[in-house]
Amino acid sequence: MCVLLLGLGACTPQTGHKVLSVFFDGVPPLGEEPKSKRIKKKSPQEPAKQREEEKEEEKVVEASARAPAAKGAPEPKRPLIESLKEWEAVLKALPKDPMGGADWIAAIKAGTIAPRAGLGGSPSIKLPFTLDTLVQGISRNGNAPFNLDVALVPDKLPLFKVVFPHNSHTLWLNCSSCHPGIVRAHGEMSKIFKGEYCGACHGKVSFEPRTGCPRCHVNLAPADKETVEEDLAKGRKNPVPASSEAIARGKAVYREACAVCHGEKGDGKGTLDPWLQPKARDFTAGKYKFRTTPSSLPPTDYDIFRTITLGAIGTTMPAWSKLPYEDRWALVHYVKSFSQRFEKEKPSKVIAISDPPPATPQLLKDGKLMYTEAGCNSCHGDKMDGNGPSAKDLKDDWGNSLPPYNFTGGQFPRGGTSIKDVYRAVMTGLQGTPMPDFGEVFEDVKQAWSVVSYVYSVIKESTSRGFGLQGIIDFKRTAVSRSAALNKFPLADSEEMPPAKFPHWLHRVRFKCSACHPALFEMKAGANKITMDEILGGKFCGSCHNGKVAWLVSFENCHLCHIRPESK
Repeated sequence: MCVLLLGLGACTPQTGHKVLSVFFDGVPPLGEEPKSKRIKKKSPQEPAKQREEEKEEEKVVEASARAPAAKGAPEPKRPLIESLKEWEAVLKALPKDPMGGADWIAAIKAGTIAPRAGLGGSPSIKLPFTLDTLVQGISRNGNAPFNLDVALVPDKLPLFKVVFPHNSHTLWLNCSSCHPGIVRAHGEMSKIFKGEYCGACHGKVSFEPRTGCPRCHVNLAPADKETVEEDLAKGRKNPVPASSEAIARGKAVYREACAVCHGEKGDGKGTLDPWLQPKARDFTAGKYKFRTTPSSLPPTDYDIFRTITLGAIGTTMPAWSKLPYEDRWALVHYVKSFSQRFEKEKPSKVIAISDPPPATPQLLKDGKLMYTEAGCNSCHGDKMDGNGPSAKDLKDDWGNSLPPYNFTGGQFPRGGTSIKDVYRAVMTGLQGTPMPDFGEVFEDVKQAWSVVSYVYSVIKESTSRGFGLQGIIDFKRTAVSRSAALNKFPLADSEEMPPAKFPHWLHRVRFKCSACHPALFEMKAGANKITMDEILGGKFCGSCHNGKVAWLVSFENCHLCHIRPESK
């Protein structure tokens, strides 16, 4: 029977289904597939001008995205993505999820990557029979034979239902990668944010939990684009008026959906507050980032409704577009009750936002110049990566560190995805943050649109790549010895060997996590006492980097891991 189980990857679907039905309860009928949302891969946008080597790289990316998944071959033809050496190029080749992040699971199914489970191609299944060898046997074709996803519904907050995608994880991991070491019981979000349970990988290797709530909390997934646009149009023309009933209804919805971050009192001190960055909004101050009103005025009701509906990109504030329309308006009226500002001040004026002019080369050139003249680079940096000279000292009105936005990070700004959203933020500022309004800085609308168009062009180029975690691990260790043999990595007399950096992403396009975890590396911080002596002895990285499987760890190759800061 064990031999039969281990051969499930090769037997007919009918035989495999019959055997699995003996060992497991709840196996769905043969041919029934778990319901899942198919994600279409977006084609990366081509920059206007590229160097010749970038064009060649794009050919590799395009060919990699079309590479079919191999079936049945003991050593499948390797996708061209494995030849890419830069993370930016890999990001362009990977399919994107609905939030614009790298979708590794879709990449496997599309054949963009074909990670190996071991060093010799197809996994070598050996007795004795374990859950790991069973998973290897039934997952040879890249698809689980039945749905093992787990649904978790919190007693007090059913809205935050979690669906854990077991099937997606078995494409990458063995059972022993997580059980019983990492996942012994259900872990709360506070523990995940600390790097425990799912947080052992998510936030370090895979997507960041703080920006990926809808991936697991299925009720937080945004509604389709058409529905959202209809709701926003309806909300602009026919808002639900305030009433005692609406406020009472908003209070009930707030406690279930919002209090965990914003706090019962609306002061931004919810139970998850210690782990949120940026911090949840403090409604008691009556200060709102996303508005159509000048910086001196509170937002309109529609401004708040829009933020609730769309969420804030790249933060733990999800799009609540699946909440009933009336519930969202009830929330608008309830959150306003936390501050007396709305009784004393009225949003009597909104800024005008015209249609943007064509993004001509001259307009973008003028915008680049205006970006510096207006002082945008002092915070956002000359490279627009959020590393300006003032960046480290910036704080919000509550004293929390608040780094400037990185326009090159692969995500749209938190206030929206359109060029008009960027214009609105520039002209009104973001209340409660160091970002001032520039409404009176520019001499005319043309100047404003020039800098907005320039900034937006950088954002669009960045988002065409998508975003994702490189998963680079910095080893805070330095070499204990020096040698004249470092002819490829010379050190000055006063210079120490830079700490080693492990590029998770580079290995991930080639291997499944189970190739190294937990056999070579225990998935727990501080558990792997890695030293060069251990590596040279064939342990840890030395299991592959021994001159037989991968390159030899030697003085000539120090520079491949010990990377100087300026070489990033």
